[in-house]
Amino acid sequence: MARFQTRADGNDVEECPDDLALRDDGAPKKPVTAEEAMEIAIGESSTVEYTVESDNSPYLEVRANVPNTDDPTLPINTFRMWFLGVVFTLLGTGVNQFFSMRYPSVTITSLVAQLVSYPVGSFFAKALPIMKVRLFGRWDLVINPDHHFNVKEHAVITIMSNLSFNQSWASTIIQAQRVYLKMPTRVGYQILLALSMQMFGLGLAGLSYRYIIEPPQMIWPSTLANAALFQTLHSGANPIADGWRISRYRFFLYVLIGSFCWYWLPGYIFTGLSTFAFVCWAAPNNKVLNNLFGMTTGLGYLPTTFDWSQIAYNTSPLVMPFWAQANVFAGWLCVYAVVAPILYYTNTWFTAYLPLTGSDAYDKTGSFYNSSRILDESGTIDETKYREYSPIFLPVTFALSYGMGFAVLSCLISHVLLYQYIQRPKQEGHPCEAAVSLSRCSMVVVRDSDSYCGGDSNLDSICLAYRTTILGSIYNACSGGCLCDSRRHRLRSGQPQQQCLDCVRRDYIGIRAKGETTCSSDLQGVLVLPFFSKRLLTALQFYAYTGLSQAMYYGADMKLVACILGTLTQNGVLIWMLGNVKDMCSSDQPDNFTCPQGRVNYNSAVFWGARLYSIGQRYSGLLHMFWIGALLPVITYFIRKRFPKSRFLDAVHWPIFFAGTGNLPPATGINYTTAFAVSLIFNKIIKGRRPHWWAKYNYVLSAALDSGVAVAAILIFFALVFPGVSLNWWGNTVNSGTVDAKGVPWKELSANETFGESNWS
Repeated sequence: MARFQTRADGNDVEECPDDLALRDDGAPKKPVTAEEAMEIAIGESSTVEYTVESDNSPYLEVRANVPNTDDPTLPINTFRMWFLGVVFTLLGTGVNQFFSMRYPSVTITSLVAQLVSYPVGSFFAKALPIMKVRLFGRWDLVINPDHHFNVKEHAVITIMSNLSFNQSWASTIIQAQRVYLKMPTRVGYQILLALSMQMFGLGLAGLSYRYIIEPPQMIWPSTLANAALFQTLHSGANPIADGWRISRYRFFLYVLIGSFCWYWLPGYIFTGLSTFAFVCWAAPNNKVLNNLFGMTTGLGYLPTTFDWSQIAYNTSPLVMPFWAQANVFAGWLCVYAVVAPILYYTNTWFTAYLPLTGSDAYDKTGSFYNSSRILDESGTIDETKYREYSPIFLPVTFALSYGMGFAVLSCLISHVLLYQYIQRPKQEGHPCEAAVSLSRCSMVVVRDSDSYCGGDSNLDSICLAYRTTILGSIYNACSGGCLCDSRRHRLRSGQPQQQCLDCVRRDYIGIRAKGETTCSSDLQGVLVLPFFSKRLLTALQFYAYTGLSQAMYYGADMKLVACILGTLTQNGVLIWMLGNVKDMCSSDQPDNFTCPQGRVNYNSAVFWGARLYSIGQRYSGLLHMFWIGALLPVITYFIRKRFPKSRFLDAVHWPIFFAGTGNLPPATGINYTTAFAVSLIFNKIIKGRRPHWWAKYNYVLSAALDSGVAVAAILIFFALVFPGVSLNWWGNTVNSGTVDAKGVPWKELSANETFGESNWS
């Protein structure tokens, strides 16, 4: 982290450490003022060359939020770092596991831990004595190295939170097996299942490091909000940005307080502001209007909401580049806003008898699919019971999401081959040119440790998985996970959206499991490992952006501690809730603990891809998305060769087009239309007209809005919702009386009437 001192003229000047004070040619570096640093960040400095020797990233987003200097003398492996890291891991993981079983849920992100840990860490630095303690006669434990809580300690605490805070897929598997499939699960099985998934994710992250983190174009925009907050809390620089003199930290506090106060309106006092579908309020029984403009089971055409959690449901639009957000919006517009209603109102796949949007499966009477009616005591499908009951029907948006997933898989392969290998320029010259954007040669020297430790972690995880599922199926799931992992993260490094490769995962496992629902749910957990390796790769990008040593990363085993503690905490909370909360996971649970992700996992376990998408089945037409997805990047590639100066063609990115809507359902159009509008305003208009302001405040604004909403939502839940304090008035009940909220289909069935095929298999 760069140090700054104030000159006589009032400008903040960067101090370079002695070992960084000279250029490669031996000439001393000229001091850089804060205003000059801002010019460098937005690319207006005529004296800066973006070369390896200059240590400047060629990307504006990185330059604006990540310092290009490092102080290797800053202590990292300290008592205060370990203590705070463990405490935040336990608290955040427990709270998030508690909330994950409720809908709507509240998630504590690493931004909250990053925010709260700073004043606590600063207090520890001031209060603890400066001393070392000798442990077992061999190791020195640094209680407090100095009275300054530095950015590297802060980064490690944040990374431990990032690794552990997200819900483990293993917990949703346990919910599906214990609650819906009525299968007993032992504590040892639950822990081994979770640990095997976590460790395999660690291994994938290590093996992917040199391909996903080191190339300078792998920016990972979602990490830049954290990087901006680090700069806000630890940097003393305060350049003037388009007339704005307020510091980043003060700006962060003001927005945080405002976001916290405002969220009480859409979050509790007037919840209608969250889903502001005033068209549906005016005509609550009009099916067409509710289908198109509704925000529960409708498409959500209108970009009207006053709830930041709705806008940032997929990811904060402030941290996503506008070109990526535009591709996501185009995917939603073409497929879900246009194709979905056409299929729905023409009753394709019998979808008119179901809600337009939803993530549930239905039977031939339009009721939720009851898989217990077709399973035997071992959890395997009974063909006779299946034919006597009903085939599975999906809402049109749910079915299309699988088609989008098929297109993503083939599209990614074509895109990577064309743009990452055929068109990629040769890396020549300086040995660090293929490294991360900050060009740290040390990362090239130690990067092999990632691969070795990653491979070892993979072997350990396979040994654990052997104790929990079928050995022959572990190979299938792990190989599928590795295939999805490399493709998924090359996409995520360019834009922080969720992908719908999990659709392919579900069908792949459904075909391999052949009706074994227990095996299916377990293997889905193994194949979902790219989600966890994404969190590990995000942590690795944190290390790149904060100059942390990879040797420290593996030597201290911080990642293992965070994963193990997180696993134990999640299992403890899960076991307690399943045993102590009344009517847990039922659809009418009074406190809304309906286990939404467990329900999705349960439904996925009975989808059996061969019964839905194989040739001759109802949704087999969606298999055409494989060749469509593979062909579109090829067509665009050759058109760009013909028109190399076309800015429009440069912005077309087919993998993001298909993958960006991976959260739909349960997301609706409101989450995409509002995100596009916000991205257009901030990342296109303001970035173009007020680049200084954007470079200084944009990512700080995102971090403050997210943190304010998270803190307010937690307080509202524990202080009001959980104790049962309700606020019943028109503003909180106006949505419940609409066709959209009730999920009324376009075609309603009379009593004892059914729809669909007369014969199925």
